Amino acid sequence: MNATTVDLALLHRAATDGSLELLYQPEIDLDSGAIVAMEGLLRWHHGELGVLGPGDFLDLAIRTGEISPIGEWVLRTGAAEVTTWLDLRGPRRQLWLNVSAEQVRAAGFDDLVAEVVQEHQLPHGALGLEITERAILELGRDAAPILIALRGAGVALAVDDFSSFYATLGAIEALPVDAVKLGHKYVRGIGEDDSADALVKSVIDRAHARGMYVVAEGVEEWSEHARLIELGCDRAHGWLFASAQRADKARWLLTQGMGWRAGVADSDTPGDPFPAQRSHS
Repeated sequence: MNATTVDLALLHRAATDGSLELLYQPEIDLDSGAIVAMEGLLRWHHGELGVLGPGDFLDLAIRTGEISPIGEWVLRTGAAEVTTWLDLRGPRRQLWLNVSAEQVRAAGFDDLVAEVVQEHQLPHGALGLEITERAILELGRDAAPILIALRGAGVALAVDDFSSFYATLGAIEALPVDAVKLGHKYVRGIGEDDSADALVKSVIDRAHARGMYVVAEGVEEWSEHARLIELGCDRAHGWLFASAQRADKARWLLTQGMGWRAGVADSDTPGDPFPAQRSHS
């Protein structure tokens, strides 16, 4: 799918015509196996092209300025969903939403975030924003004041798709970041290469020393799950646990999913009961 094939007029109406949807993929605490967070994944139900992922239209949205209303829709929809989780049994759940450098750089974005958090009376950190490592680098010196303002607005912050390690880890350590999310390429085949494992372990240790926790993205094998636990990783998400789900099915997972353990799921765990929605992003 090429973004240039997307009808700009339809994209302009997407935030108001009911064609956007957030799916939710569980994030698992590797120690307990409990679902402690969800990642919100945007989908656009295009009338002619079917269901589109963000890679099919967000670049165009950024270039044309449509990212602002779409981003606000995502923020408000996600916050409203979090309010339905507050009374569910189990640990407090957190929702992570992806934001671009263009969004966080826009004037008044931190005020919008604060407004949404206050409107829904969300506990501090119940809503989290993921900013890619690349976006952090694009923001440059503006990154620190922007992230400080967002933290003050009541959200948690994560560096998403972290992959270059030593090139940017030192800079990230100085920012008000709660979590580092390891990119897929460092999860694939973990446990098969001692040097790669040592690199992941060093990042986990440095993140912990700075008070950050680490999330492994795209976990698909029990062997990866077990090795990540041995390396001290805190959380993970991926097809091994569950794919991206509609809001109602995600709530079902939050109330029924008891956890996952290395090698075998607990007998009460639903695993991935609705696999048709699988997607990395």
